[in-house]
Amino acid sequence: MTKNDVTRAEIRRPAQKRSRARFEAILDGAERLLDKLPPAAISIPAIATEVGISPPSIYHFFPEPQLVFSALAERYLKRFEERVLTDVPDHVESWQDLQTIQYRAAQKWFNEHPAARQVLLEGPAWSSDIRVQDLDSNFVTAGRSIELMTQMFLMPEIPDLLDRLVEVIVINDAIWALSIHRHGHITDDMEEQARRARIAYSRTFLPEYLPLRAKGQSA
Repeated sequence: MTKNDVTRAEIRRPAQKRSRARFEAILDGAERLLDKLPPAAISIPAIATEVGISPPSIYHFFPEPQLVFSALAERYLKRFEERVLTDVPDHVESWQDLQTIQYRAAQKWFNEHPAARQVLLEGPAWSSDIRVQDLDSNFVTAGRSIELMTQMFLMPEIPDLLDRLVEVIVINDAIWALSIHRHGHITDDMEEQARRARIAYSRTFLPEYLPLRAKGQSA
């Protein structure tokens, strides 16, 4: 058998209600463990003990332990996309203000969800699957930022704006991940460093001043 013949293990997603409940319970148990342990210390037997089911029941859904964390990444990314950066903020005068408000809301969310911090901000360093999921989600987040900017400002034509904003997210996440490695959370000092990096890079493709839309002016 050659390397290309090896079948890659995948999550077995349940169809029946009872199986879906067990699937979610496994993720809940892994999440509880991540609140107090690093991923390297979490095994399928540990999750089985936490949830109160047998290890084979977990392997049925997750043939490889790493797939549990991949499923958690999906869960956290969905929650992040649904709960963060969804409202048009008040009292914004510039794109710099908007960007800072958006990222500080994300900082607050990550600091309130330690398991999500580990999976989404540190996970890409040890899981290619999570890195791919994270990068895909960055496009969703960047697209939402463009929607907000278009609602609030008179936007000029900016080539490849989506790609540029994804790059801003990647720069930001690298600094946040360093903060988590050093301090266990995203500190205000490290968020300030990330803010400076975001603004500096954004100035390479955004004009310094974007006119605000008048109230009721359609995009």
